[in-house]
Amino acid sequence: MYKIYLLWALLFAFLSCKQTDSTINKLEWSQNYIEALNSADYKKAASFFSDSVRLNELVYKSSFSKDQYHSLFQWDSVFKPTYKILDIQLKEEYVEMRVSKQCKRILFLNEEPMVTKEKVYFSDDGIYSIDIVEYIVFNETKWDKNRLELVSWTAEEYPELDGFLYDQSLKGGLKFKKAIERYQQARNTK
Repeated sequence: MYKIYLLWALLFAFLSCKQTDSTINKLEWSQNYIEALNSADYKKAASFFSDSVRLNELVYKSSFSKDQYHSLFQWDSVFKPTYKILDIQLKEEYVEMRVSKQCKRILFLNEEPMVTKEKVYFSDDGIYSIDIVEYIVFNETKWDKNRLELVSWTAEEYPELDGFLYDQSLKGGLKFKKAIERYQQARNTK
């Protein structure tokens, strides 16, 4: 009887330790994913996802195959984004983070880094989804005004770059970046 109790105690201790390791891994995986974004390492960033890549913003739900995610990743990388985890906490069902993101596109449109509250959900073999649940620092009025001015100006001055706004491919990102640069040069701003 003593051996059965000892076996149960060892099994319980093993499972408790294993659960703690899993908990630590969720925080590490979330941090390592952000590091992969900062180093523009697509293969590493994609490897953290279990199968498809689910990126949800408020009410907008997006699911990508890893190939589709590669196109979006290339588009975003054109702007040389920098991500910074401002706060990270392990919750019961997810990891919650406050993340600052800045890049040429965001600084042009928002005029300051954007800060979001994100929840990272996991399946047994990786990240299941990353959900932006709140925009903490985001000036919608400035964003819309600056975007409209850029789109209107580009359509008039450089029609060959027109259409960049909805083309989230490498080609679209390069056009978007070039439109910002030409707009700023014409206005003599940075």
